[in-house]
Amino acid sequence: MRFRPKAADLLSDAQFRALIISQATFDLGIFMRSTASSWVVFELTQSQLWIGLVAGVRAIPIIAFALMGGVISDRFGRRNLMIGAGALIAAASAATAILISSELLVAWHMLAVSVIGGIGGALYGPAFYALITDIVKSDRLVNANGILAVAQTTGEMLGPMIVGFVIAASGAQTVYWLVVGGNVFGILLLLRVRDPQGLVIPEGETKPSLANQFAEGLRYARDTPPLLWLTLLVIAQNLFGVAIFALMPVYAEHVLDIGASGFGIMGGVFGAGSLIGAVLVSLYGIHRRHAYVMVIMGVVWDIGMVVFGFSRSVPLSLGVLFTMGLISMPWVTSVLTMFQQAATEKMRGRVMSLYVLAMNTFPLGWLFGGAVAEWLGNEEALVISALLGTPVAGIALLLSKDLRRA
Repeated sequence: MRFRPKAADLLSDAQFRALIISQATFDLGIFMRSTASSWVVFELTQSQLWIGLVAGVRAIPIIAFALMGGVISDRFGRRNLMIGAGALIAAASAATAILISSELLVAWHMLAVSVIGGIGGALYGPAFYALITDIVKSDRLVNANGILAVAQTTGEMLGPMIVGFVIAASGAQTVYWLVVGGNVFGILLLLRVRDPQGLVIPEGETKPSLANQFAEGLRYARDTPPLLWLTLLVIAQNLFGVAIFALMPVYAEHVLDIGASGFGIMGGVFGAGSLIGAVLVSLYGIHRRHAYVMVIMGVVWDIGMVVFGFSRSVPLSLGVLFTMGLISMPWVTSVLTMFQQAATEKMRGRVMSLYVLAMNTFPLGWLFGGAVAEWLGNEEALVISALLGTPVAGIALLLSKDLRRA
């Protein structure tokens, strides 16, 4: 019999295919919105700190509501929660477009819409990642996560490039309207996806209270190695290891002198590296020792940040961004798979809410990077970010036997 790649087999499933295409449109919107927001905030304030602040406040509602989003997902189902949360995210983008068009936009408006988008993300994320695990067999999770990464990184590559040219041609408000259209399309695709039957409580059986389910999830995280260690170290890496993203508009405008279009190209090159990395992961998987993959890729990332910080060459900077994008995909896939494999079917939404919470401290990393750059300088911020990111994961790996086995 002729060899059939697992990725092709997965994509033959109509539900998985609809879910992935829907997510691809949402992810394209995420990267378009975040890129446009960085540029709009920089034009309004000329401040690295404000860029980090607007990105960072999005993490606050995610941290506050992600765990509850997981409980709601396990209790009431995934799909309808995703549709409602997607509509809230679209509404935040529409409000931004209206404010820009009416010339009423000020910096604090960007903080408000970032918070609204964060609430939507807190509810959407746990349901989505749990639904992926519901649909896909456990032996194909790495390949499924690779396909998901392809969808995400296609948006990561195209989003910034689209934004750079659209802003130059017709203004930032057009970017946000395009995001709204993509979100609506993604919501329509979700109507083709069904919740798994296992989520339905049999008639006559008493449901536990929301509070009890919430507490049960926290106990499960505490008692299930290496879940607690994994959550803490992913939070640390996202808080202290991503300063580069808050500084990219500054480097485009003032260091490399390549302007808005060049800023879009920088993001697109990073996304191109991510896309190639994601394709490789979807086809070939990653090493079974996922924690080691996470640490090794993190070391390469940190070196890349430092080189980018001191580079004054456009080709070198773009090459570094491409490499960082390439190695980011094995890192993300290893982390996501470790969370998925630690979850039982009953606890899936709540476990994935921990993943969403940990990964979405990423915007606070923008705030950290922007603040350090404002106070100490761009290069200093990137060196400090590198020193506080992956070394923490390396220490965790030494201290936790369960993490080394993950």
